[in-house]
Amino acid sequence: MRIVISYFFDETYIPVGYSLAEGFQQLGHEVACFDSTLEHPFWRYLLKPLSSAKRRLHADNSFEIHSRYGHQGYKRFRFFQLLDAFRPEVVLILKAHDFLRPEDVELAKAKFGVQFVIGWSVDGPNVSFDHDHACLMYDRYYSIHKHNCHNPAIHRLSLCAVDRKRYVHTQNTFAQRQRHAVLISGWNPRRQAWLPALLQENVEIYGRWSHHNAHTPGIKHLVHDQGAWGDSLQGIYNETRLGLNIQGWDPETDPCCNLRVMDIPACGTLLLTEYSQELESYYQLGTEADSFTCPEEMADKIAFYRKNPSSAERMAAAGYQRNQRLPDYQAKAREVLQGVGL
Repeated sequence: MRIVISYFFDETYIPVGYSLAEGFQQLGHEVACFDSTLEHPFWRYLLKPLSSAKRRLHADNSFEIHSRYGHQGYKRFRFFQLLDAFRPEVVLILKAHDFLRPEDVELAKAKFGVQFVIGWSVDGPNVSFDHDHACLMYDRYYSIHKHNCHNPAIHRLSLCAVDRKRYVHTQNTFAQRQRHAVLISGWNPRRQAWLPALLQENVEIYGRWSHHNAHTPGIKHLVHDQGAWGDSLQGIYNETRLGLNIQGWDPETDPCCNLRVMDIPACGTLLLTEYSQELESYYQLGTEADSFTCPEEMADKIAFYRKNPSSAERMAAAGYQRNQRLPDYQAKAREVLQGVGL
């Protein structure tokens, strides 16, 4: 079977699109990847700045939506080019992309032989989106959360799975790791509240935090604004004893986890993460991973494991063993297809 996956196929985004593509291939399917970050050069360098100004003025944006040279129109043009060349039976749209419309789904089926179009929103509950309306155009619609989701056609499906190709535990011992605690995470207003505790415990931060904290004392010595992806991210975790994870959304809103709960233990690093209910379906907390519910508790635990490295090492080893027994993306790909009876 031939499958097209639409997502961000770019090295500066999370690699879950590649992970899923490989999962489908391991099941014996042919896969083509559509990079939904595509932009026409005419749009990117000339019209995009003008479009931002027009939106501030509430001006008409029909060119952006409909023209082959606009933001959404160009994506659709290239998307249909791929369908024409590849002729897939299944299309999987990751994230709540706005470049596809109901009429585009119908065209994909009528003109290019697509049998099933599956939507999967992988944004957290902190991103405002009308899932109840969006789900209507798909044969199956998944979301990693159910916050403000009322339509019974919306099915919860966690994105969490183990990518054993991209997150690997290298041979260095735990005692050889030179970094104590690292947070690899983008900035958002919610995470900002945790910054004083992170600075207090000298946590290295990878992500664009300095821009929002230009006048915060001590931040320049701890923040790496270039972020980390791919091999560099794996290398950092393999040099680190504690991998921190702070959710981008309040777990009280919805208990879904982000992918760091899989990535960090896969590198043999102790997962120290903000608590969410879903977390307990993956690890035995206090034995295979540890959690916190507030900045003060996070700081206390970072300090505790600094003073008790043998405890950190035992828990990291147990977490790694558990992680390697958790479902991978082949299993996740199979789960996606089962939703449409394949």
